[in-house]
Amino acid sequence: MITRAPSRAQLYARAAGGDHRTVISIAGVIAIDAVFHYYDVMERSVKGLLGGGLKPNDPRRFLIEAMIGAMNADGVVDPRETQAVERQIANHPLFQGLGPAAARTLIDLSNDAIRFAGNAFGRAPAIAKGLPARIHRLAAFGMAAEVAAADEQLVEGELRFLEALRIALRIAPLESESLIANARAGHLAEYLEDRYRRVKTLVPVACEVFALRALGRGMANDEERFRLRDFFAAIADLALPADDLDGALYQAFRKPRPPGAQVFSELAQVAATLPDPVDRYWMMVYTLVAEMPATVPSWRVIPFTGVMQAAFQITDTDMELAVVDALAFPAAMPRPS
Repeated sequence: MITRAPSRAQLYARAAGGDHRTVISIAGVIAIDAVFHYYDVMERSVKGLLGGGLKPNDPRRFLIEAMIGAMNADGVVDPRETQAVERQIANHPLFQGLGPAAARTLIDLSNDAIRFAGNAFGRAPAIAKGLPARIHRLAAFGMAAEVAAADEQLVEGELRFLEALRIALRIAPLESESLIANARAGHLAEYLEDRYRRVKTLVPVACEVFALRALGRGMANDEERFRLRDFFAAIADLALPADDLDGALYQAFRKPRPPGAQVFSELAQVAATLPDPVDRYWMMVYTLVAEMPATVPSWRVIPFTGVMQAAFQITDTDMELAVVDALAFPAAMPRPS
């Protein structure tokens, strides 16, 4: 598990055997700096999922509720499960910047919500609604699995809760199995980091999809590109450093296309680069998020949505699920035209 990075001073002291008078070689300093850089990069990238102090509608409220739900799912709260929750909140980079008082408040809110619902299972849909982004949902399921497995066994109640949570979070069975396996093996932080990076590799694909959306609407201009930049930055899955995001959108908007190119055929080529149906599903969710929330339930009459559904081969049943997931994003977030 990734923990908080030690300071350079702490690493230098360890290398000197605790004696500040000991001279450390240049090679030793370089090695220490390399270790420090590793910790720094890992923390910054994982912390990018959430990070920082408590915010309105903070997704960590529901990350904690997923863990509390797993802890209570079998009706027995094992001290090791409690310790697993406390350890995640205290040490995981996702919770860095969350003070003890704020953490206690979120824990109390989670316990109250589960108590009011009658059991942990009844809260799975609300947890999913509070975690609209794909990477947040993967983190929630993984953390819940780690807490459930903290007592070295997964009993029926815990498995039922994890399955209810999986369905609500739209996590594929194979993905959930990998999350559970890595949680049980103590490799959850590394696995989530890998999934985080994997989702981020799809940002250029999303840029191409939205460039085609702009093209189909006759709005493939800089103003729309700037609006998309703000839109992408508001979605955790699509956010990149400003220069990287600007570059990816610019490349998609300026991509040479054959004379008379059709949006459907161009989208079909994009879909062919996404063999995983889960990736295609989330691309559909993002395009629905871009629409005004009041119009999303009537997705059948949105022209680009119909073209997107056909090109990406999304069933009507999955479209209805995508509507629910799209409407979980804040109504007041910035949106393109």
